[in-house]
Amino acid sequence: MNLFTGLEEIVAENEPLGKYTWLKIGGPARYLVRPRSQEELSTVIERCRNENYPWKILGQGANLLIDSKGLNAVVIKLDHIAFKEIEIAKSTVTAGGGASLSLVIQESIKKGLSGMEVLVGIPGSVGGAVKMNAGGRFGDIGTLVSRIKVVDKSGTCFWREKPELNFEYRNANIHDQIVVAAELELMSDDPQRILSRMKETWILKKTSQPLSLRSAGCVFKNPAASEPAGLLIDKAGLKGKAIGGAMVSEQHANFIINQDTATFEDIFALINLVRKTISDRYGIDLELEIELWQDGK
Repeated sequence: MNLFTGLEEIVAENEPLGKYTWLKIGGPARYLVRPRSQEELSTVIERCRNENYPWKILGQGANLLIDSKGLNAVVIKLDHIAFKEIEIAKSTVTAGGGASLSLVIQESIKKGLSGMEVLVGIPGSVGGAVKMNAGGRFGDIGTLVSRIKVVDKSGTCFWREKPELNFEYRNANIHDQIVVAAELELMSDDPQRILSRMKETWILKKTSQPLSLRSAGCVFKNPAASEPAGLLIDKAGLKGKAIGGAMVSEQHANFIINQDTATFEDIFALINLVRKTISDRYGIDLELEIELWQDGK
């Protein structure tokens, strides 16, 4: 049996991935699969396991750098409406893993629910945000999660409750699992007050981050609260440093900008230059916050 016999309608072969990422960089995936239900998703995962075929989940491509050579893998994209539904009951918001984080923020505020507004300006899907515990100095999504629905590497679907979920800085114990839904517990408040707080947060972020330019968000994790990666890179004199079409942002040194012509090789080389410089100068090994997709990694 072919890997996707009976599922041909949801499979594209050798699909370029660059158009699905914020950096607009990335070669083709051997298979791009768009399940229309949790059952189809489970079937895809089960078949990949049986055939020992590698797979990855592609959200909105916000914090992702993909090799221009492409991937000999199954890339699964949860962009069907079945994975993007948002339901609100009292103070509980249940959002599909493929739902837009910004849309969940908007819908929560309309219902007078506070908590999500601290995440304004963070792009991506709910599933991706939960897996990396997206957030910033104003708060992170992990503090709001009460439970998540996941599909594991065997294709089994089940809920995981708060006590067994461990959210840390840019990390959560959800490895090798796909977040298909998240339940968030928010607090009631006046919609205008929430909106006002959101606008203040947005203004602060917009003045300090290159949100209007093509990037993948913060490239490196902060080594410590007292040593933000952006400050270290700035002190090392790397703001404005460019390789090809890739440049370290003049506005925030932890962002690398695609100046329309950057290739994977340009950005990868600039990442390595920054890491080597910081290691040589400060003895600190910067850890990537963005995801790097290459065959075998």
